[in-house]
Amino acid sequence: MTDKKQLLILEDLGIPKTDFHDLTENANLSYNLIWEEAKANPEQVEVLVNVKKKIDQNLLDKYPNVKMIAVAFTGYDSVDLEYCKTHNIAVYNVPAYATSSVTELVIGLVISLLREIPKSNEIIRSGKWKLKPGLELSGKTVGILGTGTIGINTAKIFKALGCSLIGWSRTEQEEFKDLGGEYISDKQAFFGEADIVSIHLPYNEATENIVGAAELKAMKKTGFLINTARGPIVDEPALIEALQNKEIAGAGLDVFVQEPIDPDNELLNLKNVVLTPHVAYKTEEALKRRAATTVDNIVDFSKGKKGNSVN
Repeated sequence: MTDKKQLLILEDLGIPKTDFHDLTENANLSYNLIWEEAKANPEQVEVLVNVKKKIDQNLLDKYPNVKMIAVAFTGYDSVDLEYCKTHNIAVYNVPAYATSSVTELVIGLVISLLREIPKSNEIIRSGKWKLKPGLELSGKTVGILGTGTIGINTAKIFKALGCSLIGWSRTEQEEFKDLGGEYISDKQAFFGEADIVSIHLPYNEATENIVGAAELKAMKKTGFLINTARGPIVDEPALIEALQNKEIAGAGLDVFVQEPIDPDNELLNLKNVVLTPHVAYKTEEALKRRAATTVDNIVDFSKGKKGNSVN
């Protein structure tokens, strides 16, 4: 038993350890599962499982026989891909496991802003009753920034709720056009036309701060920005300034440049934002799907299948 290769899980996967163990057993994976680095035998670790924990040369040098990194997350910027390529370490991710979960939170954030749900809650708990009229979502123009799987799924719900759709993306998708979505290639024009901008881009060097001061200034003063993607996609200081100066009406944010958010972050003092602690992906259903796909990825790797390989 002690000679079996080890699968080291570096982070909490959001499901009971016994459930993950059962998934590996049912998949006939012949690894010892290790849940703490201190209990691992560095020479025997063949697979690393992470969520967002940084995996770079410093960590990988501890485990000279690692052959695969199974990222239990859609984003894989936590992994040094260049190092992995040069050292023949396969990296797999879990795409699209939280599509419904993210979409639902986007809608929740938008309606919370338009109908001032957090403020309504405070008012009624303080013994008051009146609140100024809210805004309808129906009839608004929603800009989908990034029309991948989640962007398109979100667009479908917005359309069902009576919204017009515009999109900006490096790759145009026929499915978005079939929804009645119109692509606008000029990014400033895209931001200027939308009543609501919902961000669905991956985070990488090309998208870092892609929503900056210029884009925010192009928005309507009545416009709302929703970010459930990644914090660094938005220039956070520029967003704070735009919100403070009422250059835009408000924002719904699930992600931040620093996570957990710095307690001194000015976003915490603003009344025209709704904030959630990076939970768009975090539903029981999505976490179960994520774990199952992570195990499937390990099986694929063991059989030489590329599947969800990202390198």
